[in-house]
Amino acid sequence: MPPPDLPFVSIIVPAYNCRSTIEKCVESLKALDYPNYEVLIMDDGSTDGTGKYLDTVEDIRVMHLENGGPGRARNIGLEHARGDYVAFTDADCVVDSSWLCTLMQGFKKDDVVGVGGDQQSPADETLFGKRVNGFLKAIGFVAAYMKRDGKSHRRVAHNPTCNVVYKKAAIREVGGFNEALWPGEDVELDYCLSRKGYRFLYTPDAVVYHYRPRTLGAFSRMMFRYGWAQAYLVRKYGMFRLVHWEPLALLVAFIGWIVLLAVNPIEAFGALGLSLIITLFYLFFAARGPVRGLTYAVLFFTTLWSWNAGFLRGFFTKGKQLK
Repeated sequence: MPPPDLPFVSIIVPAYNCRSTIEKCVESLKALDYPNYEVLIMDDGSTDGTGKYLDTVEDIRVMHLENGGPGRARNIGLEHARGDYVAFTDADCVVDSSWLCTLMQGFKKDDVVGVGGDQQSPADETLFGKRVNGFLKAIGFVAAYMKRDGKSHRRVAHNPTCNVVYKKAAIREVGGFNEALWPGEDVELDYCLSRKGYRFLYTPDAVVYHYRPRTLGAFSRMMFRYGWAQAYLVRKYGMFRLVHWEPLALLVAFIGWIVLLAVNPIEAFGALGLSLIITLFYLFFAARGPVRGLTYAVLFFTTLWSWNAGFLRGFFTKGKQLK
């Protein structure tokens, strides 16, 4: 049990049409072993009964908002948060009982403003959802959304808002979350903070159990949005993440393959085949099994298509948030 003099933390959870998971999320937050915290759930205009359920829950603070996106919901939560530290998770997440205590152990140096943790699959997650979670971890070295287990409290460039705690003053210093952006508003926040010299840490011991898309179509739409958001950030700041270079690298590789095809078709198809074999080998190795490996392969090519399609739309079309 942590000492009772630990800092007071405000946990902010944006919630939108999440009736199937919000109850599990709330119960896990109420069971935390951290002694000094409050929970603020921002009902972002839900229409599926989420708000009615939240009105029946005791010992949490609920605000009912017009739908405006998670960035706006978090910003409003920040205005009402009483803690000097603010933790974020999502309404489709279940937190481990030691989650908050473990995250707070990372604030030992003044330049650390954010500490994040690991994402795992809930025990009752669908098989497809578990495969998605495993796949995201397998490609995490590119997107930096999920990370492989490693040294505790190591430095990273970004922690997603489904599992992170910040110093509230630092978020206010950069103006909070971009309310016109979703997803990717947390990436932009961390980038703005890092430009001021602040650091972020990651520990695999701070766990949230994250429900994932249940169908390939839902996964494809999620990846499209991710690509769109990253293009928004590239237009605004330039390329500052490894994944931002992927469309250019893919274009260069495609042009090179077309040139090789014109010069030597046999070598061109040989190079294409070798690339596919290497990709599939890595996915099967990461999956540790042929059936799961085939699923990873489907998810990989779905990601390649949907993410880049979203990126192209975001890069070449200017406009407001995708609906």
